[in-house]
Formats: sequence, structure tokens, C-alpha cells
Amino acid sequence: MRKYITLILFLLTISCNALCQIAERHIIDSLKKVLPLLHDSARVDCLNELSGTFLKLEKGPIEWKHMNIAVIAGSYAASAYTEAKKINYIHGIAESLSYKGEVESLSNNFPLLETFCREAIEWYRNTPNKKRLAETYYNLGFALYAQSMFTEAIKNLDTSYKLYEKNNNIREMLNANTTAVGVYEESGNYEKAFELARKGLNLAIENNEDWFRRTMLTIIGSLFGDIEDYRTALAYCFQAAQNLKADEYNSFNPRLLRVIAELYSQKQQFDSAKYYYGLFDTSNERGLRFYLVSFGEYNLLQKEYEKALPSFMRGLDYHRRSNDRNWVMRSLLDIAKTYLALGNNDSAFKYGDESLSIAKQTEAKQVIRDACKVLSSVYDHWHQPDSAFFYYQWYTTMKDSVLNDQVKGKLAAYHFEQKIELLSKEKEIQQAQLQKESLWRKLLIIGIIALIFIAVIIVRVIMLKRKNEKNLRELAENKLTIQKLASDKKQSDLQQQAIELEMQALRAQMNPHFIFNCLNAINGFILRNDSETAADYLTKFSRLIRMVLNNSQRKLISLEEDMETLGLYLYIEKLRFTNNFQYKINCDDGVDALSIFIPPMLLQPFAENAIWHGLMQKDGNGELLIELHREENILHCTITDNGIGRKKATSLKSKSAEKNKSLGLQITKKRMALLNQDLNDQNFFEIHDLKDERGNATGTRVSLKIKIKETPEENVSENLA
Repeated sequence: MRKYITLILFLLTISCNALCQIAERHIIDSLKKVLPLLHDSARVDCLNELSGTFLKLEKGPIEWKHMNIAVIAGSYAASAYTEAKKINYIHGIAESLSYKGEVESLSNNFPLLETFCREAIEWYRNTPNKKRLAETYYNLGFALYAQSMFTEAIKNLDTSYKLYEKNNNIREMLNANTTAVGVYEESGNYEKAFELARKGLNLAIENNEDWFRRTMLTIIGSLFGDIEDYRTALAYCFQAAQNLKADEYNSFNPRLLRVIAELYSQKQQFDSAKYYYGLFDTSNERGLRFYLVSFGEYNLLQKEYEKALPSFMRGLDYHRRSNDRNWVMRSLLDIAKTYLALGNNDSAFKYGDESLSIAKQTEAKQVIRDACKVLSSVYDHWHQPDSAFFYYQWYTTMKDSVLNDQVKGKLAAYHFEQKIELLSKEKEIQQAQLQKESLWRKLLIIGIIALIFIAVIIVRVIMLKRKNEKNLRELAENKLTIQKLASDKKQSDLQQQAIELEMQALRAQMNPHFIFNCLNAINGFILRNDSETAADYLTKFSRLIRMVLNNSQRKLISLEEDMETLGLYLYIEKLRFTNNFQYKINCDDGVDALSIFIPPMLLQPFAENAIWHGLMQKDGNGELLIELHREENILHCTITDNGIGRKKATSLKSKSAEKNKSLGLQITKKRMALLNQDLNDQNFFEIHDLKDERGNATGTRVSLKIKIKETPEENVSENLA
């Protein structure tokens, strides 16, 4: 039965941990419901769990705020301790003592917190169940820190940090680190404080812990204030306060308000300091005791001694109750300074001597320095030069020691800023490297796509070349057959077939010529333009090649299709020559582009010739005008450019130009001759040189006559998919 009940409690505990989003009231009700069923160690564990759950409510839902959480949690922990002692349940004793200590921390009873934690740690040594051992070491370190036992506080905080790190508990690691920074700051070891602060800030940022990030930035601001770099200190504080509204400072961390207000006070900007003091929530004792001393110092800096003294006295009373020796020393010293300024030497000596006595025990150099200065002044007013000189010597010694610590702190702060700047630069370099790698990846992908595309085109060109050779062989064979045929009709049919085969051969020759010209164009464009424009150019070119290859399989295509192909070619050439010329295609109203059929790629060579030999060499903007009109069954086409003219183009003696002319135009002339063979007049191709009034060349006009076919006849069906 006992094992069964223990198992129930174990499962209940795991459920509570796993379902952390369930309301605390439901968890507590569940624990209370199972408690009467439990006995011995299971009952002790349940009591401890109830104590811990109530302690979590300290910052929990609003409905619990009216309850005395410390009393309720403490009663469960006390019951757990009593029942655990009866059955000598070691883990139960250790855990109940740990919870009892945490209860005392709510009321800032640091001596009792220390006692319970030390006792709990001793019991934990005798049990393998180390649950809450890390929390106990942390609470002991915090209690020692509050009582100015800095060396031992650091030792326990470091132990708790390692235990949290072993369990990968990031939030508690940050909590222990934050408290350790405060210990080093309070003891004047600014060098170590900056080192741990940087470590904590990086850990918080890496794990997206915004609350700890802001808290660590606040502490770093306080550290810069300690070394009197108030400008940098405020910069860090306002970085911590980024995106916080005025009414959200207290809910985040009241320390941020206090640090900002104190920094403005040190800078003698009292109006700004007063604004931030006005944001303080003084409704609870924990926040009030810090506010009273800090606000008293604000009045003291303004020499408003009568206002400062009551704040210091109230604050001292609160700090004495909790035995927070750091703030007790600070309050005593502030009171001594105030009494000294008011001329009350007896009271100044009393409080100054008490603060010095505590500071000597805790080795708080800053307090020893300031207390010796107060006591030296008091003895000087009492006309006791020997005592005054003694404390003055002590004061100068401690002043040099504190100054040395501050110099070390400034050096540490410098290294801190350098490391922060170095990290920032490393991130910038990494970002730039990532962008560079991304650009190279894009260029590589574009290059691969271009290579694949070119490879496909080359294969296609080879296939077209083979087909051309086949057509030439068939042409030769048919010519031989024609010579052998005796019948005129058969001879006529074979001649017509020969003409058609020759037309196919000429088209097959034309396609490789055009494709290689375009490949040369796109190669040059990619080499001198960026990747995005090159990609756009490839897209246009791929569409053009698709249309050319499709049309190459057909004897006739509609005028509309040919104009679309021509327009796309002109657009690509315009891009290639960086928009150095404009083009326009005009069709007369009598031209029905859908019902007129012509051989493909018939007009393109003339447009190409006008661009390469006329417009390419022209200074300034060029213009290319293509006009179409119909007369009966003849399509008239004029291609006009405002280029340099044929005479000047010939004088340039461009080898590439001669190649284009011999291949492109000669093939096209043969095709037109075959197409118009039964026209009465063979004048289907004319070139006119355009000149101005002075006889200067102003361009070239090519006039074409094309015999129209109004049916597509039989086209080859092997179109590219």
C-alpha cells in the first residue's frame, strides 16, 4: 500500500512539473486532496511540495496577493520537517529546511536564511537525493552576500552555478551569475564583476532570456557608474529599458529605476533624477527600503539635509530588521555625512564609527574610506589633531586602494567594451560572408542553368545540321531522278519537290546561323552585366529559341507568328546594345496577319543587317522602322534605318560583317527567289541609300516583295513540346 501511495505522489509530482501551465490553484487543490491518503516519506514529500508551490505564488496570480504566502508556505515546511524528523527521513529533512530558509528570504531575514541553508546542506550530504541542493547553495550565497560576507558568498554562488549548469538549468545559472556580479561590485572587485557581467549577458542573449538580458544591462550600467563613467552607464541602462513604458519599470525590476535616478543625481541632473524617483512603487517594504536610502542620497547631494535625514533613518530601520549589512553600512554612512553637514559631531561620530566597524569586518573599502573621512573631520572639529590625522591617513590609504580598484575596473570596462565591439564586428563580418556566399550560389546556379541551356542548343544545332545534310542528299538524289525521267509531268513534280527540299535546306542553314549569333550575344551580355539582368536575358532568349526551333519544322507560318518572333529578337538585340536604338513595326489595316502565311525567319536577316551594319556603328540613338502593306497577293515590306549607310559600313571592312552578309542575306535572297519564282517581275529585293539635302548618308531602306499564301498548306508536325 505504501509503495502504491508513493507511486501516486511521484506521478503527481511529475504531472505538476510537466503541466507547468496549469493554474497554481489547481495544483494546490490536487496536492491537498491527495495529502490525507499519504503516510511517512510520501506525506513528507507532499508537504514539501505544497510549501514549494505556495512559494512560487509570491509573483503569481493576483488572487493570491492578499494571502500571507510566507506564513502558509512556512507552516507546510515546518510540518514536513517535524514529520521527517520522526521517521528520520533525511531527504525530507533537508528539503524542508531548504524551504524554511526560502520562507525567511521573503521577509529578508538573512541570518535565519543562512542558518536554515547551512543545516539543509549538512543533511543533503547524507542523502543521494540532491533535489533543491543547488537552490539551497544559491540561497546561502545570497544570505551571505546580504550580510557582506563576500568571499564565502562567492564560493556558494559558484557551487550553485555549477550544479545548475550540470542540469542545464539556464535561468537559474543566469540568476546565480547575476547575484555573483552584485557581490563583486559590492566588494569593489570591478574587474571580476565586468568579466562575469559579460559572461551573463552573452548567456542571456544566446538563450533569448530577455528579463536577464535587461537585468544584466542594468548591472553593467551600475558598474560603469561605480567607475564614474556616467554617460556609458546611462547608455546601458536605457538599453535595458528599451521598449519599456514608464509604468513597466517596477514590474520589470525596480533596480533599473534606482540606478538611473542615482546616475542622474551623480551628474547633478536633479530634475531627471526626480522624475525616475517618482516612478518608484513604494507600496511594499522590499522596494521601500532601497528607495528611502537612495532618495535620501538625492537630497544629500542637493544639501537638503533636513529632508535627507528622515529618509535615511527609516531606511536604516528597515535594513537592520533584515540584517542587510550592505545597506546598513550605506545607511549609517549617509546618516554620518548628514549629521556632519548639520554640525552635529556627536551623532556624526556615532554613526560613522558604527559603519566603520561593520566595514572592517566585511572589508568594504569604499565604506572604510568614507567613514574614515567623516571621523577625521569630526576629530578635527573636536580639536583632536592626533586622532584626526590617524583617520586621515587611513582615509588616504583606503582612497588609494579604492582608486586602484577603480583603475582596474576602468581597464576591465575598456576590455569589456572592446570585446562587445569585437563581437559586433564579428557578427557584421559573418553577415557579409553569408551575403557573399549567397551571391556566389546564385551566380553558380545561373551559370549551371546557362551551361545546360547552351548544351541543349548545341545538341539541337547538331541535329539540324544532320537534317540539313540529309535534305541536301535528298535534293541531289531528286535532281538526278529529274534528269532521268522522261515524262514532263513527272519532271515538273520532281522539280517542285526539289524546290521545297532546297527551301528546307536553306531554312536548316539559317537556323544554326541565327542561333550562333544569339549565343555570341548572350555570352557577351552575361560577362559584363549582373546576374539578375543576365537571368532576365536568358528567359527572353529561351523563349525566342523555342519559337525559332518550333517554326523551323514548318514550311509556312502566319505573319503574326513571324512578327512575334521578329519583335522578340529586336527586343533582345535592344537589350544587348544597352538600348542604343529604338524599333517600331507598323502593319497596314489591309494586312490580316492571321490569314497571311510566309516562310519563317524571312525578315529577320534584313533587320539584323540593319542593326549590325547600320545602327551599331552610329553615334547617338538609332531608329529601325518596319512597315508592311498588301497589294493583291503581294506583301510589301520596307525596313528603314537611320544608320551610317552602306558606303561607310563597307569602308569599315568588318570581317564579321562580311560573314553575316555572305551567310544571312545570301541565304535569304535564295529563299525569296525560290518563293517568288513565278512572279512576272523578279524585282523582289531592292536596297535604297537614304541621303539628306547635302548628300550625306542618313540611312538605308530595304524594300521586299513576298508572294502571299493564304493557306498554311502541309507543315511538318514535329513541333517542339
